[in-house]
Amino acid sequence: MARKGSRKVRTGCLTCKARKVKCDEVKPRCHRCISTGRTCGGYVTKPNPGLLWHRPRQLFQSIDTASEGRALQFFCEETAQFLSGATDPYFWTHLVMQFSNFEPAVRHSVVAISSLYEQFQAGGKVSSVHLGENSLALQHYNAAIRELKTTENQPLVLLVCILFICIEFMLSNKTAAIQHCKHGIALLENANYSWAREYLVPVFRRLSTFPFFFGNSHDDFPDLVPLDDPIPISFRDFAEAQSVMDSILSQALRLIRWGDAYRFGSKRYESIPSKYLTEREETGSMLDKWHALFLSMDAGAMLPATPTSDSYNFKTDTIQAMSRAILLVRYEVCRIWLDVAFETDETCYDSHLEGFRRVIGLCQFFDSMVPDEARKTVTNRNPKFIFEMGFMPLLHFVATKCRDFDMRVEALRLMMVLGVPRENLWEIDQMFAIGRRVIEMEHDVVLDDLGCPITPALCPSPPADEKRVRFTITEPNLFTHVNVNKEEVLGWSVDFVMRDKEDTIFSHTEFIPKERLETTLYPISPPASV
Repeated sequence: MARKGSRKVRTGCLTCKARKVKCDEVKPRCHRCISTGRTCGGYVTKPNPGLLWHRPRQLFQSIDTASEGRALQFFCEETAQFLSGATDPYFWTHLVMQFSNFEPAVRHSVVAISSLYEQFQAGGKVSSVHLGENSLALQHYNAAIRELKTTENQPLVLLVCILFICIEFMLSNKTAAIQHCKHGIALLENANYSWAREYLVPVFRRLSTFPFFFGNSHDDFPDLVPLDDPIPISFRDFAEAQSVMDSILSQALRLIRWGDAYRFGSKRYESIPSKYLTEREETGSMLDKWHALFLSMDAGAMLPATPTSDSYNFKTDTIQAMSRAILLVRYEVCRIWLDVAFETDETCYDSHLEGFRRVIGLCQFFDSMVPDEARKTVTNRNPKFIFEMGFMPLLHFVATKCRDFDMRVEALRLMMVLGVPRENLWEIDQMFAIGRRVIEMEHDVVLDDLGCPITPALCPSPPADEKRVRFTITEPNLFTHVNVNKEEVLGWSVDFVMRDKEDTIFSHTEFIPKERLETTLYPISPPASV
């Protein structure tokens, strides 16, 4: 029998649209969401004058081609919902979508991001995508660059700068991503727009961390300190607590990278400058204050649900508990980073076993909350790329720096359970393979493709300092290596920097194969803010 037709409503709330259900359109929050315990995402509205700052140059309502329209629809229904990973998706679902209706540079960038994201989702376990293989993304990325060259509107440039960073993340272009990040932060320092501080500074503050991991010199390291506000006497909401933690995390990473020369570089035997010691003390005090305020924070102030948590019907108390766990993981890692910033001996990490144990415990709690249906199969609804940093680099830190064998093996497992195949520039296959090899070298053990011991660990926990890997240098691009069996294997060249018994720093180079982890399942991204 023919199905009875109905008028399709396009003005429902964002949550109902994402769930593909009919919205009752009650303002300001629809009853359908509230009655089922969900957080209503609100309604897309035309940007108000406070957000536009100027009369739009072009009312960009029409769609030029079918491919462009399809990309915009895919961005709205899929990409924008999951790009943020576990972070509140407001920037992508509201701000970017609003400006894509009025600003050509934003619209072209959105089409490029959407097309590349769809290519990521459809491409299996790929480490990156290429513009040369995606003519639609190439066309619109170039168009966005041309549009941006014709404007002097700094707020628009800042917004599009974030979109360009997203594109370069997907293309694995770390140099271009760092340049865009530094350019955006430089513009922010001179921007006197209250809305930019509210909506863009938090994004750049989170972005400011990745150059410390991927930058090659101090010239690559951004500085957001001039934009940081004093720590409040209490946190109004979860977003404020997260913003302050992001600021402290960025400062801690900056201090650690400045300390590289004193830990294993040319200044290893020199005294630490007093300005660095003072900065560490001040940052540590801020971290202590943050922790006290966070623990005393009203539990009801946790981050609201995201599209991911809605799709699995997470209850409010579950979201709140997971939200707290994620930020506490960052706190624990940040505390360790600060304490070891200028230590020359790798055994300094051994005094932080309790901190590492708390990180593992918090991640195990998070793991227990991931629903079984998220583990059973990999679907296109499970993102293979997210814009934000998630669990992966933090668990990689535990796996490579905590010298308790059982804890670091558990960190490897959790990395594959809680990580996403690509978290901005971090690729999970590479991070897992390097972490596994570091453990093998330090404990004289062989681990299988899932990180489980095949042989007994001959070196006890903790290993001697000369057995430990200081850091690794990895060639970003995969290449083909012919092994002893005359087989061609895809993988990376990795330098393991170590110290010998004569206290000489040296580099040991190995080829690390990229195995196919057939039995490893990637869950969807976590449902609360990282």
